[in-house]
Amino acid sequence: MRTLARSRVTLLVGLATLVFAPGCTAPAENPAAAPPLRVARVELVNLSDCDWNISISSPRGPDARAVRLPARETLRVDLPGGDYEITQTALNGIAGPAATRHFPAHLAAGESYRWRLATLLAVPPEAGP
Repeated sequence: MRTLARSRVTLLVGLATLVFAPGCTAPAENPAAAPPLRVARVELVNLSDCDWNISISSPRGPDARAVRLPARETLRVDLPGGDYEITQTALNGIAGPAATRHFPAHLAAGESYRWRLATLLAVPPEAGP
């Protein structure tokens, strides 16, 4: 009887040691977890029927991007966080100074932005005057 009680105590002490031992209670690493975002992610969404030229430049110089965004397309651009000068120009449908807009923007690393491009002034190329 004593041997049975002693083996139960030994079993309970062993299980308690496994459960409460350092390192055994740490959460398991999840290899599928996404790493933290270290860039500013900008999603350019063209909702219009015209193409756009987008220029994103940094006063620091090396982080300039220029893209042409076709009608009804979406494009993702990853940039280092910081201050930028942005120029957007609507193509095929708008002429004159109203077609281009310049503005500053601060894009924070670790943040995601969605930038929708749309205009009521654009005329689809197949519609004509």
